[in-house]
Amino acid sequence: MDEVVVIGVGMHRFGEHPSLHLADLARVAVWDAIEDAGIDARAIDIAYVANCYAGVITGQSDAVAPAVLGYTGLSGLPMIHISGGTSAATVAFHEAVMAVGSGQYRIGLALGVEKQFVPGNPARSISAINTSLEKVVAMDLGMTPLAELAMGLRRLMDSRGWTREDFARVTAKNRWHASMNPLAEVQQPISEAEVLAAPEVAWPLTRPMCASAGVDGAAAALVCTRRTARELGATAGPRVAAMHLRSTPYLRNDAPVRRTGVPSMDDVAEVFAKVYERAAVGPRDLELLQIHDAVAPEELLAYEVLGLCAPGEEAALLASGATRLGGRVPTGTDGGLLARGHPVGVTGLAQIHEAVVQMRGRAGPRQAWHDGRPPRIAAVQNAGARGGAANGVPVCAGLIFQMDQP
Repeated sequence: MDEVVVIGVGMHRFGEHPSLHLADLARVAVWDAIEDAGIDARAIDIAYVANCYAGVITGQSDAVAPAVLGYTGLSGLPMIHISGGTSAATVAFHEAVMAVGSGQYRIGLALGVEKQFVPGNPARSISAINTSLEKVVAMDLGMTPLAELAMGLRRLMDSRGWTREDFARVTAKNRWHASMNPLAEVQQPISEAEVLAAPEVAWPLTRPMCASAGVDGAAAALVCTRRTARELGATAGPRVAAMHLRSTPYLRNDAPVRRTGVPSMDDVAEVFAKVYERAAVGPRDLELLQIHDAVAPEELLAYEVLGLCAPGEEAALLASGATRLGGRVPTGTDGGLLARGHPVGVTGLAQIHEAVVQMRGRAGPRQAWHDGRPPRIAAVQNAGARGGAANGVPVCAGLIFQMDQP
C-alpha cells in the first residue's frame, strides 16, 4: 500500500447547537478541511461519514451520508455511512486511508457528525448512547455503560491503588488543556477539589469525571498518497505510520479472565503491539497521545496498556506531570472526551484533528513542544460499542502518525 498522508483537517466546535442540523455541522468541518488542504473540492472522489444516532435523535435512520454531504455541495462520489459507537469516526478514517492507499481513489474524505443534544430532554440523549450496547444482554438487564464501569473500577482501585483523587487529577488536567481550545465543549478549568465535590454519578465517579451525553459536533480529515499531495500542490501533513483494528475475542467460561475492568482498554495492548511493530516505534517514542477517556479512569489505565508505565504506576506517572502539556507525552491536549466533548460518531476524527494540528505546530497556547519543536510521533487510541458473543468491544483502534523531518 502506498504511503498515505493527511492533507487537511476541519472541525465544528463541540457543544449544544439546537438550531443547527447535521448538515450545518458537517458543512463547517468539511470545508475547513478542504481549505486547510488547499485543494479543489471536486478532487475528492470517495467519502466515509460516521454517525451513530441520527435515527434516534433526528429520525434520519438511513441515507445519512448523502443527506449530510449533499448540503456541503459535494456530489458525484461514493458516500458510505459508518456506525459503531465511539469507534465509528476512526473506522471512517481507516477506510479512507485504505481506499487511497490501494490506488483505487486519489483523495478520501472521512467525516464524523453527530447531534446528541436534545433541549430539555437529556434522557433522550442518554437513551441514544445506550443503543451502542447490545440490547438483550446488557440494556434489558439494566447494565448501562456507567454502571458497568463503576463495578470494574472498584476492582481496579483495589488492585492498583488508585483513588478518587487520581481521577480528579486527570479531570482537572484535561479541563486545563480544554480551557485553551476554542473548539472544546467545556472551556472552564476546574480544580481537583471541585471535581471531588461535584454530584456523584455512580461511585467513584462524579459528574466532571464523565463525558457529556448531550453534545453536538463534527470533524473531518482529507487523506491521499504523498505522490498525490505533491501533484496537487497540497502540503502533506503527518503520514499514517501504522493503524490496526481489533475486536474483543470470545472467551470460554473456564478461560482465565483477561479483561481489564474497563471495556475500552481490554484489547489496547494487543492493538498497539501491532501498530508499534508496523511503525517501528515503541511507547518511549511517543510525543503526543489521544485516548478514549469517556470517564477519567480510562486515561489512567491507558498509560499501562499502552506501555507508558508498569501496572500500578499509573497514578505516579500522572502525578509526575509526564502527561500534561510540557511533559514527556502530553495526553488529551485538546481536553479529551472529558472536556473537548464526546459526540460519539465524531470522537475518532476529533482525536485525529488534534494530532494533526499539534504535529503541524498550530495548536496555539496549548501547543506541545519537544526540544523546541512540535511532536513528531503521535498515537491515537479509540474503541466503541459493546455486545456480541464475547460481550466485548467490536472495534478497538490504534493509530500512529509520524511527521517526517524536513
